[in-house]
Amino acid sequence: MILIFISCLFQTPNSGWELLSLVEINKEYDEFVGAEIDKPIFPDKLKFQEGKKIIVDGFMIPLEQEAEQDYFVLSRFPYQSCFFCGGTGPETVIEVFSKEEFSFTDDRIRVEGELELNDDNPLQLFYVLRNSKILEL
Repeated sequence: MILIFISCLFQTPNSGWELLSLVEINKEYDEFVGAEIDKPIFPDKLKFQEGKKIIVDGFMIPLEQEAEQDYFVLSRFPYQSCFFCGGTGPETVIEVFSKEEFSFTDDRIRVEGELELNDDNPLQLFYVLRNSKILEL
């Protein structure tokens, strides 16, 4: 346990998708949804990063029709291979919220933001980035 804590102290902010892939997923029935859902179990190494800045590269999945957006989903994989369309896991997408608007692009982008873990709202993704900004690749 102490070694995990010490390794987390020296973790670089660019931990990205490898860090997010540490989640375990259980199937559970959800009363609100009325169906079985994926329920995340976050290991300590991931919980330790909550509220801290992380950097992830990926592809924008727009949630609105506007060209400029301050809220979108970032996918580890291109649109046709993303979680919603291509059968990958829910650990490969993250909701992105920003105070500034981003221009939509089909190109790979790099996003930095404060990590929020979600294990209680079945209508939201497992991961959320708050106060996000796009960095140069």
